[in-house]
Amino acid sequence: MPIASETAVTAGDTTHPVTAATVRAAAARLTPADSADPHPNRSWYALVGTHLYYVVDLIAEATGTRDVKVKTARLRLAELGFPVFALAWSTLLTQGHPGHTG
Repeated sequence: MPIASETAVTAGDTTHPVTAATVRAAAARLTPADSADPHPNRSWYALVGTHLYYVVDLIAEATGTRDVKVKTARLRLAELGFPVFALAWSTLLTQGHPGHTG
C-alpha cells in the first residue's frame, strides 16, 4: 500500500486535512501513552517517532476536532505510513472489537 502525503478526516460536517507533519506536530504536544498504566478503553495506538500515542488523541489534536471515530483515526494514520497497533487480550484477540473493526 503506497503511503499518502495527505489524507482527510470528516468529523460532523467538516473535513480536516491531515499530513504526516500535522500528526508529528500533534504528537509533540501530547504525552505518549504509558504502558505501565494503560487506559482501559483505549485499544489502538500509532507509533510516532519512538513513542506510542492513542490514535484518536493524535487525530483530534492534529485536526482540532473531538468527534473522531477510532476506525477512521487508525485507518488515516496507516494511510500516512504510521505503524498502528492494537492492544488486545482475551476475546479481543479471537473475536475483535466490532466498534473498532466493523
